[in-house]
Amino acid sequence: MPLDGRAGLDRGRGLRGHVCCLHHHAAEYHHRLTAFFTEGLCEGLRVAYAGSDGAEAARADLADVEDLDSLLAEGAVRILSLQDLYGTGALDPERVVATYAAATEEALADGFSGLRVSADLTELVRLPAQQDAFARSEFLITRYMAAHPLSGLCGFDIDLGSDTVTEFASLHGAEPSEQVAFQIFGCADGALGLAGQFDPVGVATLARMLTRLPTEADTGALVVDLAGVEYVDHRLLRALSRHARTNGVALSLRSAPPFAMRLIGLLPASYLRLAEVGAEE
Repeated sequence: MPLDGRAGLDRGRGLRGHVCCLHHHAAEYHHRLTAFFTEGLCEGLRVAYAGSDGAEAARADLADVEDLDSLLAEGAVRILSLQDLYGTGALDPERVVATYAAATEEALADGFSGLRVSADLTELVRLPAQQDAFARSEFLITRYMAAHPLSGLCGFDIDLGSDTVTEFASLHGAEPSEQVAFQIFGCADGALGLAGQFDPVGVATLARMLTRLPTEADTGALVVDLAGVEYVDHRLLRALSRHARTNGVALSLRSAPPFAMRLIGLLPASYLRLAEVGAEE
C-alpha cells in the first residue's frame, strides 16, 4: 500500500544526527568526514575523530580541516582511538553508550554546544560474531542522540557485503540516501522507530535486525513508532507481530499514519494480535 501523499515528518529526527558514509575507498569517507566536521565546528560543536592507525595517521585524515593545529590546541578537535570509544575485547553496548554520554557531557561542560564524532567502523563489523553487539550499540547510541546534542558519522566499506551494509546502513541516515530506503532507530522514550519504505527487502532486513535490538520496554511491550513510515504492507505488520509473539510481549503501534490504519482495518484481528494501535495525531 503506497504512501498517500504524506512524508515522514519529524520522526526521522532520531536519525538526523546519526549518518553513515558507505564507501568504496577510504578517500570517499575522508572527504565526507572533512565536511561533517567543518559543519560541526561552525555550529560550535566539539568534534572527535577515532582513527584505527594511530594519532599521526588520524591527523593526516583530518588534513583538510582548516586551522587544524589551532583547533587541536583549543580542544575543539580531538583525536581518539577506536579503543577509546569501543574498548578492547568483546564489545559492551551499554559501556559504549556510557562513554559517548560522558564525552558529550564533557563537551558541554567545556562550553561547546555538543559533540560530533566520526570513525570508520568497517573492521569492527567485519566478522559475523561482532555484528550483533555492534548493532545493539548503534541502536542505543541513536536512542541517546534523540535527546542529547550528540551526532555521528560512521564509515562502512561496501566490501562488507550487501546484507551487512544494508543492515548497518538501516541504523543510520545513509549517504547517499538512495542506497537504503528505510531506517530503524531508537526513540528517546525507548520505542522502536521506523521510517521510510519497507518493501520486501526492508521487511527481511528488519526481521534480522529485530533479533539484535533491545526493543522490549520494561512494560513488556514492543512499542513501534510508525510516524515516519512511507510504505507498508501486511509483511511489515506481520514481522513485528511475529517478533513480539516470539518474545512473549505485546505489540503496540503508535503514530500509525492513515494508510497504515486502513491496512490494519482490512486484516483480521487474529492475524496481528495487536495490543494497541494509536493513530497519528
